[in-house]
Amino acid sequence: MGGDLVPDANMRMADADRERIVTRLHTAVSEGRLSLSEFEERMSAVLAARTFGEVVPHVADLPPAPAAPTFAGPITVRGSSLRREGRWTVPAKMQIEAHGSGVRLDYSQAVIATPVVELEVFLRGSGTKLTLPAGSTIDLSGVSLTGASTRHRGIPSDPVPGRTHFVVSGEARGSAVKAYYPRDPRRPWLWWWPWRRSTRRSVTGLSS
Repeated sequence: MGGDLVPDANMRMADADRERIVTRLHTAVSEGRLSLSEFEERMSAVLAARTFGEVVPHVADLPPAPAAPTFAGPITVRGSSLRREGRWTVPAKMQIEAHGSGVRLDYSQAVIATPVVELEVFLRGSGTKLTLPAGSTIDLSGVSLTGASTRHRGIPSDPVPGRTHFVVSGEARGSAVKAYYPRDPRRPWLWWWPWRRSTRRSVTGLSS
């Protein structure tokens, strides 16, 4: 395998390096190059590795991953919807123009090969929802707002070493841009708790 994943055998690895190599192993499974048992064995070794040299035996028989596209767009939607979810390859920069439409980009299971992902939006009466990988960060300060809003509750704005940083820029008029982490599957009750609480109030009010 080329030096795209293993640049120097003696160099110590960062968490981002391990995650990048595990992503390549994931891709190898989807390509039919590795079985699930081989993937699990190799993934455990990669996560425990301290230097790039320690992971060489686990990736040496795999071809280099295809290069991620550097730019996608402009993608235009009018009175429609645009969705990207599941395992899709994220370009370093994407440009989207939406008029009266809904845009949903789910990055939680996507293949992200760059430390920074740029998204340029031009929104008119549209909503954009971004689902980010847990631990990633996002900067929405570059979006010009006119009767519009941005929201990224609980997601840091400043970059964190080893984590993907999203930078969103452009214009939004009468629109909204919202960023979320994936919902925690261990807390499924969150979706119905406010409804149950409000219903209880209503029932109490009727009975009094």
